[in-house]
Amino acid sequence: MAPLHPPPSILDALRALFAQSGIEPRAWALGFARATPAVTLVPALGLGAVPAQTRLVLGLALGLCIAPGLVGDVGAGGPFALALAREALVGLPVALLASLSIYVAAMAGGLVDDLRGARESVTLPALPEQMPPVATLFALLASIAFLETGGAARVAAALSSPRLSSQFTWPALTQAFAGSVELAFAIAAPLAVASVLLETTSALIARAATPAFIGPVLAPLKSVALLGVLALLFDRIAELLTILAHNGMR
Repeated sequence: MAPLHPPPSILDALRALFAQSGIEPRAWALGFARATPAVTLVPALGLGAVPAQTRLVLGLALGLCIAPGLVGDVGAGGPFALALAREALVGLPVALLASLSIYVAAMAGGLVDDLRGARESVTLPALPEQMPPVATLFALLASIAFLETGGAARVAAALSSPRLSSQFTWPALTQAFAGSVELAFAIAAPLAVASVLLETTSALIARAATPAFIGPVLAPLKSVALLGVLALLFDRIAELLTILAHNGMR
């Protein structure tokens, strides 16, 4: 009776799988390192709302897509850990650009909350921190617009681009941030103007009204009126947020 051979180990099975599919394990690891900032920092990809195992699988899937373009970097000199750190640093501007539209949208919503004197806050696992209600709404709208306009595909294409290190640079990130801030002000400007008009109107009413303690009564009405203006402009604001999310990776 022929002796029984021991079953192959998991590592042997993985080596056979890699050899059969033509995947270089080290290139896959480099791709995973490059994709790690995106799956860690972009709110639209889940953050705390997605289990760590799911984000790990997403990072591995993105790394597998990126791996063919990194085969030439496997044989580069230097420690492999240094190569992993370098790829993570190369992928960091892509992650920041992808998340920029969401944070800028939250900034515009936070300005609206400040104008209406909001003190409440909302905690959601898909957002990195507590935010006031309108800021949370704008951030969620920007996240939905990012996903609906193919933001995840743009992130994968950018990470696998051979021109990644020259196209997504820190000066480009700074320029994109400046443009996004301008668009954030464009989103919040009509509401800021409405807030000034409401403040002026309420001050004139409080000055002319009798009794004089009508001012505290007008304060909540100003907040309600500002929310009404937000409701009237909501379609336009949603369109601007979609433009912001779509142009964030260009």
